Amino acid sequence: MAKRKQKNAELERQLKQRKTIFRIISILVAAAIVVAIGIGAWTVQDSRWILRYDGGRIATSDFRAIFHVGFESHPMAREAAMGTVQHIVALRDKAIYHNVDFTADERALAEAEAQQIIWMQGLPDNFITVPRLAELFFTEPLIERLTDIYVPAHSIDIDEEEFAPMLEEYLEEELYRHLDLQVLILILDELEEAEEAHSLIGTMDFEDIIRQFTPGLDEDADVPTTSAIDFSGWIDDPEDREYLLSMQAGEYSRIVEWTDGEMPLYFLFHAVSREEPNPDTAAESFRENFIEARREEIFADLVESWVEEANFVVNRRGYNAA
Repeated sequence: MAKRKQKNAELERQLKQRKTIFRIISILVAAAIVVAIGIGAWTVQDSRWILRYDGGRIATSDFRAIFHVGFESHPMAREAAMGTVQHIVALRDKAIYHNVDFTADERALAEAEAQQIIWMQGLPDNFITVPRLAELFFTEPLIERLTDIYVPAHSIDIDEEEFAPMLEEYLEEELYRHLDLQVLILILDELEEAEEAHSLIGTMDFEDIIRQFTPGLDEDADVPTTSAIDFSGWIDDPEDREYLLSMQAGEYSRIVEWTDGEMPLYFLFHAVSREEPNPDTAAESFRENFIEARREEIFADLVESWVEEANFVVNRRGYNAA
């Protein structure tokens, strides 16, 4: 009898021990599951940001947008895209600090254009928000206002001895850019049509010739003039370009051919008005452009210093996931 009680006690002890072990194992398994879930959640959460800096964190979607939209996802452009994100972040932080961030009108316009980008590229809804894409890609107003704050025009000193020969060279070689030559243009893709249109010059108004040879143009529609200087960039042949810019008011051109790949185009011009460039105005414009270029250079260096001061740290998990 005593032996049976002893045996039962031993069995009960073993059973309790097994239950204790089972409970410990269960607790450990449960803890492992919780840890695994936590690690998984942390991994997902961690991959959602790509940069940490003194002012906070930058979402991986920011980098992905710059890399995909701005650099067309070219493998060799990842570091350039990363640098661009850092510059934009530093720039916006300064704009917010100085209370010169986007105005309501600027933001509305930027968001409309951002929506167009998303639509044209067929980006998925979860790619990036429209407001954020607008903030990343349309920073021109911020740059202008920050440049006015940090590098005002009056702060730029010009070394006149250094500037004088540059101005002289500009007036000698680039004065023509200030020519105000307004022309009417007829563009055709068939030489036979161009020759036919050219044969009508002098027999009818040039605007009517344009209407006759331009499908879809209403006969009562106004035909706008174009700056010959702006249009001359289309013409590859230096002689043809010089010919266009030498036209006098009231003059009609010969047929000018321009080839884009395998498809040639044929131009006919009518010079409506011509105003010769003013050297004094050109010189003042060159000086202003020189000052603006210097301001942009100084401001670019400032932005570089802001990026360095931000102490950006790349999150490799987010970077590799982007």
